[in-house]
Amino acid sequence: MERFKNILLVVNSQIENPAALTCAFSLAKNNNAQLTIIDVVKETSRYQPILPESVKNINLHDILVEEKGEHIKHIVRPFQKEGVKTSIKILTGIPFLEIIREVIRKDHDLVIITPEGKSEFKDMLFGTTTMNLMRKCPCPVWAVKPSSHTRFSKILAAVDPDPGDRKNIALNGKILELSSSLAEMQKSELHIVHAWDFQIRSAMIPKHTMDGIIEEVRTMHSAGFEELLGKYVPDIPESRLHLIRGEAGIEIPRLAKENDVDLIVMGTFSRSGIPGLLIGNAAEKILYRVDCSVLAVKPAEFVSPVTVK
Repeated sequence: MERFKNILLVVNSQIENPAALTCAFSLAKNNNAQLTIIDVVKETSRYQPILPESVKNINLHDILVEEKGEHIKHIVRPFQKEGVKTSIKILTGIPFLEIIREVIRKDHDLVIITPEGKSEFKDMLFGTTTMNLMRKCPCPVWAVKPSSHTRFSKILAAVDPDPGDRKNIALNGKILELSSSLAEMQKSELHIVHAWDFQIRSAMIPKHTMDGIIEEVRTMHSAGFEELLGKYVPDIPESRLHLIRGEAGIEIPRLAKENDVDLIVMGTFSRSGIPGLLIGNAAEKILYRVDCSVLAVKPAEFVSPVTVK
């Protein structure tokens, strides 16, 4: 897999994640890429005035920066033998904003991050920072679930073929290229899913007529699915292809759980065109329901609403 050349790994000193480190260094090595490892500290200047006189001369911000820098040096030490070009940065501010600004400033082409945990949602793996990156970061975001496993045995690529939408075709192509390359690199079992739904339930349409309409819709989706697969992954076994009728936000997490999927590769974008709505409804629902790692990809024309200071 030779795609990513400038990878940004976001570490969290409170969450040890060997899988994220292994993933980042492996990708960087295989791609001969630059790897930048960062952590973000929040602004501490407002606390400085309340320090006791005996420690007034201590700069809290500098202490935090030094501690986090030492933590990064410690956790990456076992990987130094990989020969990867690495650098370390400690940023200050609101985490997701500073991460995105760093991406824009340095033209990073992938962000790898450890999800923050369940946050305020009982069954949600991804916290606020990760969700904001999924919505607003201009490059792909790979949220690697904390785990003792450093290999992804099963990868699920979620696509939504629409022959009439060129932008969507390009995004689906990117999803399949990424997922198949990762599956080859990790010797993973690749599955591909397309979930479709037809919501009309009108009493004015006879049942036999409605059944015929639904079958036509299914045939349309099947044809689009087959065309996409034939272009990007023609040799994948049929047993790993999943054309499912149902809401994507429900069916894809269910399929991932039933098949013990380790990583979902999916697109995150909105077709609505509503300013500020930067992630599709189905993608949002999937992220709220899954309990595995996710690699989120955006269309090439996506522009982040975050600006660099």
